[in-house]
Amino acid sequence: MKTLRLGVQVLLLFLALLGAWPQAQAQALSEVEQEREMIRELQQAQDEIRLMQYRLEGNQVSIRPERSYEEDQKLVRTQELSGRVVQSLERRSRLLKARLQELGEDSGDEAEQLIVHNERMQLRRADAALRADLRVARLVQVEAQQARQLLREATVRYEKAKRWRRNASLVLLESLPELAQAWPADRSKLSDFAQQWRGTWSNSSWQQSSASLWMAAAVLLVMLALFRVMPLWVSRYLPAGRLRRSSLIIANFFLWFIATWVVVDQLVELVFQRPGLSPTQFELLAYLKVGAWAAAVALACLKSMVVQPRASWRLIPVSTQTQHRLRYFAPAFFLLVYADITSSFFRGSIGLSDAFQSMADGVSSLLYLILYGYGLWVLRDELFNRTDVAGQGASRTGRSWARLAFKGGVLVYILVLGLFIGGWQGLSDDLMSHFITMPLILGLLAYVCMVWLQDIADSLLTYLRNRSHDPEAAPIRVQSQFIVVFFAIARMSVLLLAIWMVSGDWLTEPKQMLESGLDVSREALRLGAVQWRLDLWLIALGVMLVGAVLIHFLRTWLRQHYMPNTTLEPGLQNAIVGMVGYVAYFVLLVICLSMLGVPIESVTWIFTALTVGLGFGLRGIVQNIASGLMLMVERPVKVGDWVEVEGSEGNVRQIRLRATYVERFDRTMVMVPNSQMMGRQVRNLTYTPTSLGAIESRLLFPLDVDADAVMQILREAVQSEPEILTEPAPILSCDGIFGDGVAFSTRCFINTMRVQRRVRSNLMLDILRRLRQQGISLHPAQRWVQEAMDKDRAEDPDL
Repeated sequence: MKTLRLGVQVLLLFLALLGAWPQAQAQALSEVEQEREMIRELQQAQDEIRLMQYRLEGNQVSIRPERSYEEDQKLVRTQELSGRVVQSLERRSRLLKARLQELGEDSGDEAEQLIVHNERMQLRRADAALRADLRVARLVQVEAQQARQLLREATVRYEKAKRWRRNASLVLLESLPELAQAWPADRSKLSDFAQQWRGTWSNSSWQQSSASLWMAAAVLLVMLALFRVMPLWVSRYLPAGRLRRSSLIIANFFLWFIATWVVVDQLVELVFQRPGLSPTQFELLAYLKVGAWAAAVALACLKSMVVQPRASWRLIPVSTQTQHRLRYFAPAFFLLVYADITSSFFRGSIGLSDAFQSMADGVSSLLYLILYGYGLWVLRDELFNRTDVAGQGASRTGRSWARLAFKGGVLVYILVLGLFIGGWQGLSDDLMSHFITMPLILGLLAYVCMVWLQDIADSLLTYLRNRSHDPEAAPIRVQSQFIVVFFAIARMSVLLLAIWMVSGDWLTEPKQMLESGLDVSREALRLGAVQWRLDLWLIALGVMLVGAVLIHFLRTWLRQHYMPNTTLEPGLQNAIVGMVGYVAYFVLLVICLSMLGVPIESVTWIFTALTVGLGFGLRGIVQNIASGLMLMVERPVKVGDWVEVEGSEGNVRQIRLRATYVERFDRTMVMVPNSQMMGRQVRNLTYTPTSLGAIESRLLFPLDVDADAVMQILREAVQSEPEILTEPAPILSCDGIFGDGVAFSTRCFINTMRVQRRVRSNLMLDILRRLRQQGISLHPAQRWVQEAMDKDRAEDPDL
């Protein structure tokens, strides 16, 4: 029985194989037919792609976004088809190569060798044809990718041309006839798209999405709890100072961003994410998610940085009244940004008319203008109609910069409003995006990050100074300098990143806007090496202005933050800051000239010629600059020294390259050229901090005076003055007979020359008082003594 059962199973297996063989052969034939059909479609698509490339080459054709979207979808489908063909052909190629390896080399049997040889030749011819088809399929992939790039460039050209083209004004109701004409077709497309969503919602439930209302509610509860405890944590774990405030602002930003983004994202998925969505519906879902992210950033910036409820935690010092007025600005801005980003889906994905898109853009721009107008009106009262309150007012410098930024924003707003009313919708949108919206969001982020980094640096410097017993020690100074430089580089990186994000490649570059708007030719008028093109001159002027502002901030940072952490003297610090400024301005000028087409070699020759001309024509200035450099290197005079030069006596306040500024004791400032400081006699009364001061006096008495009584009076007067030093001891002497009188002199020493006039005055008044009490009078010819003292001082440098 077992043998019979085994035979039946073998028979059934054989019959099954005989039945499956034709089916497998038919399936193989069907796969070959499918490949051939796909290859024929691929060849037709290749012809269409090459025709498209021929039309788009030359950078002359511009394509509307909706048509560009349709063509791009065709190219995407072509790429998918070519990918499937490549995958199928590669699989067949691997099978053919495996069969060829099985056949191996020719054997000795002639009959078998002929059969194998014919099969091998057929396989090789099939493999060659397969490789040819494979090359065509891969070539189609490359050509489709190149066509998509050309298509994007053509769309960008259309957008640029549209930006500078005047459309029908929405405010003047010029677009109504065109909109009424295009509305039936647009309504049909919108109805079809809405019908897709109605079918999706009717066939599925919100419970099939991955979102959860419970998760959104949990996130809200957690964020509310964190908002309450975050100030307590910041106050407990961070040192007292500005670092607490900036850290709380950063924490609040992330809390607002996470809460808003998660909640909106969950609601979007709950409503829109259903099974069986079409590609267009998936694209709308992607736009809704991206819009939620961007709008959350905008809301977090405004809520955490501008409209903080507590005045003590506001990083941007605004009054409580302004904060109350702006309480609805942040949510309105959130909704507007979200709607604006989402409306981008309808511009290219559904293929609506230009009239409908212009109307949607116009409504969005109008809402932006209304919102920005209200914000500027509120800030105007804040900046110009409110006096600073103790503890809330900004510094004078910060307020002046804020007023300057406000005036610039008002000018841009007026320009955008005029362009919008006139019908230049594209240009007004770009200007609003580049100079209002993006600077508002990214500027707030960059400002908070820079302040936070500066507060961290100040806290670390304070910690180092408090930890060290000697704050002026070399290791502490090196660590302080490293902290200052590191965080300065970090702040500059944040600023440059914000500038790059505002004018990067993913936005319309201001340079391209200027070139396309002015429509200037590359072959412009030339005068020598300089190109007389308006766009280049405007760009060079902008670079010059921005560079001048950056150089100003660099010099301020060096003077206020870096130099105080060094052991350099104030005069040398000012000199270094001045030299850095001169070198930076020179580099900026070279860059601007290079932008105008002037080669670096020409710039070098120009400055060489100017140097020679200055050497002959402005010798005095060059001499003063050279003397200033010598003063900075040799430092015979320092800032704070008491000097006497050219009849002027006072304290040195500044040492610059051209002149030295001496503040006289009558509070007037004398500018002494550096050539006089180096080439003439200058008396420095406080050359070294440890040098002693001397007080000298010489009195002339009649010949019949009691010399012992005079010496006793002088000795008692010197000993009674507390600021006169006992070591070195005072020197009292009789200098001899001058005509009919005898002279007595005193030389006393004090700690510093700063008190020399006051101590000498007190000493002379005491001596005169004692002489009057003893009935001793001076000789009438006292002026001879002063002339003799001046002569002795000229002969003896130690006097």
